[in-house]
Amino acid sequence: MIFRMLLALVACVLSLSSFAQIRTGVYFPSDQKFNEIIEDLGNPLPGNPVMVVQSFVPNRGSYVWFLNESKAAQAAYLNDNPKDLHAGIFLEDHGGLISKITFKDFAVGLAQPIYLINYCEVGDADKDGFPEFYLTYFQESDGLDAKPLKVIVYTNGGGKTFLKSKITGWIPFQEEDQYREERDANFKLLPKEIRRNAEKILHDAKSQLN
Repeated sequence: MIFRMLLALVACVLSLSSFAQIRTGVYFPSDQKFNEIIEDLGNPLPGNPVMVVQSFVPNRGSYVWFLNESKAAQAAYLNDNPKDLHAGIFLEDHGGLISKITFKDFAVGLAQPIYLINYCEVGDADKDGFPEFYLTYFQESDGLDAKPLKVIVYTNGGGKTFLKSKITGWIPFQEEDQYREERDANFKLLPKEIRRNAEKILHDAKSQLN
């Protein structure tokens, strides 16, 4: 009888774990939860957060993704308020944060990186139980050269590491130029479901820019 009860308990636990899902919240400065996260965990990056994403991953912990803007450190002239971009994914640990991977890009001269916030998202395209983080941004500039639209994908590299992969769409400025895409070596190794999702994000963001 006891053995049967133990089997039933194990089956119940396995059933519950199979239904455990990643829980993700996306927060902006106008949200109360945004302010609560900053108050509890602080701001680990230069500048001010423009979006904070919190993802609870069953059996892995809680991950927090900060997307920050800071005043440009270098001389930049594209607009009156040039910004540098800083982003990072952190693991919550006993009320603190452990850095897993970071990103930065700087305004300089007539170039200005800009988050495309509507296309920065978290998903689990390959259904492996761990999320991918898709950071999408555009490199605005005052020139005739094609301008890069980038989707950077952060995935679990196994163990405690994160991997960075990137697909870039080059937006032509001149009519005689053609749109083209580049995929780095890591991107080509991603599961096809993640590649397809990143490509969709890129194409959707390109449509917005057009």
